[in-house]
Amino acid sequence: MSWRFHVGGKVVDTVDILRKKHWAWRFDVWPFSILYAVWLTTVVPSIDFGDAAIVLGGLVALHILVWLFTAWSVDFKCFVQYSKINDIHLADACKITPAKFSGSKEVVPLHIRKQLSGSSGEEIYFDFRKQRFIYLNGIFWKLPYPTKETFGNYLKSSGHGSEAKIVTATEKWGRNIFEYPQPTFQKLMKEHCMEPFFVFQVFCVGLWCLDEYWYYSLFTLFMLFMFESTMAKSRLKTLSELRRVRVDSQTLTVHRCGKWVKLSGTDLVPGDVVSIGRSSGQNGEDKSVPADMLILAGNAIVNEAILTGESTPQWKASIVGRGTEEKLSIKRDKNHVLFGGTKILQHTPDKTFPLRTPDGGCVAVVLRTGFETSQGKLMRTILFSTERVTANSWESGLFILFLVVFALIAAGYVLKKGLEDPTRSKYKLFLSCSLIITSVIPPELPMELSIAVNTSLIALARRGIFCTEPFRIPFAGKVDICCFDKTGTLTSDDMEFHGVVGLNGNKNLESDMSKVPALTLEILASCHALVFVDNKLVC
Repeated sequence: MSWRFHVGGKVVDTVDILRKKHWAWRFDVWPFSILYAVWLTTVVPSIDFGDAAIVLGGLVALHILVWLFTAWSVDFKCFVQYSKINDIHLADACKITPAKFSGSKEVVPLHIRKQLSGSSGEEIYFDFRKQRFIYLNGIFWKLPYPTKETFGNYLKSSGHGSEAKIVTATEKWGRNIFEYPQPTFQKLMKEHCMEPFFVFQVFCVGLWCLDEYWYYSLFTLFMLFMFESTMAKSRLKTLSELRRVRVDSQTLTVHRCGKWVKLSGTDLVPGDVVSIGRSSGQNGEDKSVPADMLILAGNAIVNEAILTGESTPQWKASIVGRGTEEKLSIKRDKNHVLFGGTKILQHTPDKTFPLRTPDGGCVAVVLRTGFETSQGKLMRTILFSTERVTANSWESGLFILFLVVFALIAAGYVLKKGLEDPTRSKYKLFLSCSLIITSVIPPELPMELSIAVNTSLIALARRGIFCTEPFRIPFAGKVDICCFDKTGTLTSDDMEFHGVVGLNGNKNLESDMSKVPALTLEILASCHALVFVDNKLVC
């Protein structure tokens, strides 16, 4: 059996199964234990104490650098702290290599638990970015939802018929909630202080202090911590705002165990048959749909502006009349699906459907819950886009690398000339060479790059625009052509007729409708979707 597994779907590319090493056998522990012992038993007795202290400082710096690299590089962390194994039952973690544009590498726990209720087997899975992947026949598969069954199967649905089935479904899919922990300010601040650029800035400040630039060094250090704390506070505020977006906990009528019962929207699981209709809260605001549902009976007019930005209400019809052997495709058959987060403006029940609802709502079956709903996917995108806001790009790295070449040449020349002078202090020589190399990157550069991005984010937020990928903002400076394909989002939904152009090859505008052919008038009239909402005509 291999230690690398493939994953079904488009989110994750490969998974490497790992086992955490005992702390004493980690590469950031035992090699340095030997080096410290050698320093104590061999170096200290043989050379001057000052030189021995310099050697110790170098060892400590190397040890700290190795420890920092485990935080900066997932591959290096796996090399230092984990062992690759072939038996998945002995693994306790896995390294996730996501597909392109699906995030960065990550080490996540590998869970092994007893199979769901009523089975003696076991289930192996991991969670990556609020998505669960199950191990089956040598491949990790994304947790399946009942979204690709035939219309005939959906029409036969009557909900979960026993408590055992309800427990099994809850264990499999979990509760219908958006659950993400709220990090503390200290945790976010620690993440920011572990960034490579920040560590480099603190290192530069330390060098300046050694060179007796106390006032400037301490002021720069204070400014760095103030800036990073502001960034952490901004992230904390964004995450707090995201936590306010929750699944609507309205009470629904659900068909379980052969009878209609009242349940909260957060207790829904895929396979539940519910009665859904227009519902208002205490303040008169329409309640949102708590999960993605397929309409089995009845019709509804829905506002999907939260997902699409389109202000025009959408007509949703039941699947009655569709071929029973035809399989559901949510993308193709979206006119039959009520998406989570949308609001029902008006509904019409089907009184001829065998399963009657006690409250006159539409009959629908739950397809997806939690982060797998359409609203959940949007929340997932926003949630993981707040991880890191930076403008550090390969262009910045290339520019710095170009300067480092010249800095190394200059430092090498100074070192060569300094060693030729036996009276010169080696401590000052080492300090001078270090300052030459570090002066290539101004400590304020990362701060300035991040400020540029955050200033743009603030300007966008004032205009009601939320940016899901802040790292793309610097690339906007290269854009000289924009193509908008969402006219309904960018413009008003009110249409005023101005005229017709292109009739019989004529390029002139014709605004007199009496001169336009009858067929053209019929086509223009058929381009409008007219519905009644609250006894008002909406187009």
